[in-house]
Amino acid sequence: MKKILTALGLLMASGSTMAAQMECMVDTAAYDQWTAGYCDSFEYTMDNAKNDAIWRIVDTTKPIASIIWSEKTAGCAATATYCTKAIRPYTANKGKATILYTDGTYEIVQAIASFETGF
Repeated sequence: MKKILTALGLLMASGSTMAAQMECMVDTAAYDQWTAGYCDSFEYTMDNAKNDAIWRIVDTTKPIASIIWSEKTAGCAATATYCTKAIRPYTANKGKATILYTDGTYEIVQAIASFETGF
């Protein structure tokens, strides 16, 4: 039991338990804030116009070699840790990225962005 508690304490103290994650935000006139995994917003308009959704990668613990963006974020720069795309209301837009690290490892992160209007 003592060995288990010691190992758990060392793991928590090392700070290596944090993995990269994807946050997103939909840029509307409302109070927008970053959230991990899923973001939504409401716009008090009577239109069906697109708004920008922004996805970003945070909490990486190693140097990044490149990023492969896919799903809604396909085509974003392989050197950028953020991506902006216009999205339509009432749709779920998955941003997904495979993070390739310089040590040969990788992580896959994703987040879904959506928003609604008064339309």
